[in-house]
Amino acid sequence: MAQETTNPKLVAAMQTLEALATSTGEPSLRDVILHFGDASIPRPDFVIVSQVQDDHDAYATLFVADGDSFTRAATNIYSDGVRAVGTELDPNGPVIGRLRNGESYAGPAQILDRDYDTFYRPIFDSSQSVIGAYLVAEPI
Repeated sequence: MAQETTNPKLVAAMQTLEALATSTGEPSLRDVILHFGDASIPRPDFVIVSQVQDDHDAYATLFVADGDSFTRAATNIYSDGVRAVGTELDPNGPVIGRLRNGESYAGPAQILDRDYDTFYRPIFDSSQSVIGAYLVAEPI
């Protein structure tokens, strides 16, 4: 059963993230690169995740599915002073199983060893396969 957040800040941030991502077209996965229409993620300017941060003061990430893992393709979360692009979703955390099953997750989770209130939603392609995930979060 999918979970939805009751945190109004994260609800608004997720709406913005999804709207910005899909504004260029439907999601698809090509050669392990996430696309929305003809636009690939990450875009060099990280405009989507930056806009979510500007509008909602929230962290945002777009993950690409790669086998059983989910890898950060675009994010405004930093690790050691650089964007955490290329890092993977915790394979042992509470989120990954839900995403693999096509379900949302809302609640506490660790992101790169820090605690956050999170809201994850799977990204589906036209055949309803999970090809990635959206994340919005704020520190606890």
